[in-house]
Amino acid sequence: MTFRIAVLVLFACAATFARAELLGMQVDRAVTEEEMKASLRDVELVDEKGARLDLRTLMANGKPTLVSLWAYWCPNCLAEASGYKALARACAQRWNVVFVSAIASDFPKDLAKFKSYGLPWKIYRVGESSKTDGAKAKAARAFYGETKRGGVATPLHYFLNASGAVSAIVTGRMNFEEPDRLAAFCAI
Repeated sequence: MTFRIAVLVLFACAATFARAELLGMQVDRAVTEEEMKASLRDVELVDEKGARLDLRTLMANGKPTLVSLWAYWCPNCLAEASGYKALARACAQRWNVVFVSAIASDFPKDLAKFKSYGLPWKIYRVGESSKTDGAKAKAARAFYGETKRGGVATPLHYFLNASGAVSAIVTGRMNFEEPDRLAAFCAI
């Protein structure tokens, strides 16, 4: 099966997967897939004004959710911008889409670069509580998919079905602009 078909199948089935699958670029992680999935319940995300985003409340609208770790310095993140613009034009209302700064201290630069693309979504960062609360710090490391070297691999995408279960975790560039992929994503 070609990568293109595999990704198309991933999108077509994302809402029904019972268990997450780590897909895309292979990364030597310090955290497990289960820890990454669980982190979505506990990670604290805040916007530029410090307002907290509750993912569980967001997902209560019954839509599937895409959470993407994003960075201004990441060439693959920047290359995804045209695909996200295509997604915004085609079916922004079909999914909850959440962007998160891949490194909290880079948030001001990520925010500025992200805003320059004019996308209809917001970008968040991991909250300050991860610096003082051990459980929040552990959740943040898992959410980032911390590598064994202590870094992050971007872009990193969490696909959650309409009930909030993680369907897939994909590391690497996603080209949502590709017609087949965009159609599959919008059909869900």
